[in-house]
Amino acid sequence: MGLFEKWIAVVLATVNPLTGRGVAIPLGIALGLPLISLCVVVGISNFVLATVMILVIDELEHIPVIKRFIERKRGKTITRFIEGKGLFYAVTLGPLLLGTFTVILVFQALGTDKKRMIMYSLLSAIIVTPLTAWIFIASKNLLGTLLHNANMFG
Repeated sequence: MGLFEKWIAVVLATVNPLTGRGVAIPLGIALGLPLISLCVVVGISNFVLATVMILVIDELEHIPVIKRFIERKRGKTITRFIEGKGLFYAVTLGPLLLGTFTVILVFQALGTDKKRMIMYSLLSAIIVTPLTAWIFIASKNLLGTLLHNANMFG
């Protein structure tokens, strides 16, 4: 597999609704891509995906059937959560747990301010992407050490 194909695989894993950064970063590391470049590419890919989704969903909200569905789903408790710190945590950490698609769809349906979501998605790309890479590398080394020690005693 050539260098171009490796980068394409990482970008596709990042924008895939079933995988995202949680799979793209370990894949890039396993493919031997440079860590800083990997974090930049994954972060930008994730941010572009989130921004496009937010803007597209915002346009879809004007369709009457979708608008009625969204208005039925909005509630006061959820609105307080969104207006508080909940949106920050959901948009920055949520994509690691639920995926970017799920988080964006749910919070757009709940009436979140699109500018705040775009800003938080950028923060997520800048902060959470390198943090994910660091956690993966640290856990990979820890797992390797544990397996090596288990083999010595086994």
